Amino acid sequence: MTKSARETTIEAIFENTTTMKRFMAGHWQTMQRDLAISHSQFELLFAIRNMQPVSFKQLAQQLYLTPSAVSQLAETLEQRELISRQSDAADRRVQYLEVSKKGNKLLKEIEKHRRNVMQSIMDDLNDEELALWLRVQEKVIRQFQPDTSEHTKKESK
Repeated sequence: MTKSARETTIEAIFENTTTMKRFMAGHWQTMQRDLAISHSQFELLFAIRNMQPVSFKQLAQQLYLTPSAVSQLAETLEQRELISRQSDAADRRVQYLEVSKKGNKLLKEIEKHRRNVMQSIMDDLNDEELALWLRVQEKVIRQFQPDTSEHTKKESK
């Protein structure tokens, strides 16, 4: 049975995606050795910076992790003085995390490295290819976002 052009293209996209992920993982491993931070720790640090001050529960929901997994990752980041922890004044059981100056410095180093890698890729694309890549990425991201239309319908009743 012969494959259609669409099937062949989809297969090539899957293969290319796997290859890109492998290359990106290699870049990350090199950077990880230099900066001594795991990918999970970086993701948590990045999320804290973007949401701060943020509770363990909020982070767990955002990162699709359990609160105990967030707690374990946060413990390591706190020991390295990359984040700080504050208790809620109204409810001492609730704790909020914030990125420290040292953590912000590390994030800037990581982002600089990532930007350099991406810039080298982007430099090889013309404006039309970049615009197309952006449109495709946005379309794929929309497919992964939860459908809130049912939730919105229930609220409006």
